[in-house]
Amino acid sequence: EKDLQAESARLTILRDKLIDGILKNIPDTVLNGHPTQRLPHNVNVSVKFVEGESMLLNLDLLGIGASSGSACTSGSLEPSHVLLAMGLPHEIAHGSLRMTLGRSTTEKDVDYVIQALPPIVKRLREMSVFGRQ
Repeated sequence: EKDLQAESARLTILRDKLIDGILKNIPDTVLNGHPTQRLPHNVNVSVKFVEGESMLLNLDLLGIGASSGSACTSGSLEPSHVLLAMGLPHEIAHGSLRMTLGRSTTEKDVDYVIQALPPIVKRLREMSVFGRQ
């Protein structure tokens, strides 16, 4: 029980650091869900003007695993039905990025994602069909 509580607390700190790092370093990003009333290992953001699948491919090349849809529809290119049901417009839900932290996730891993993601988003936005409105 104590181990589980300690791990939950550790993951919550890493989760919040990752969310904060993404939102502060990438303009036009939105946190999906409540900022604190969420699972300690769950990060879900929408990056406007970028297709989620493109982000995933670029992150994968850097060894970062993530998903674009909901966990129950992974493998689908459609935006998360959960995000759409929450009222997110299709184009914003289409740019969703879901990351899950676990026992092996370190602060160094979180820092790596915070460093790697902004240039990926910048590059993709420059060539995006969604473009800035």
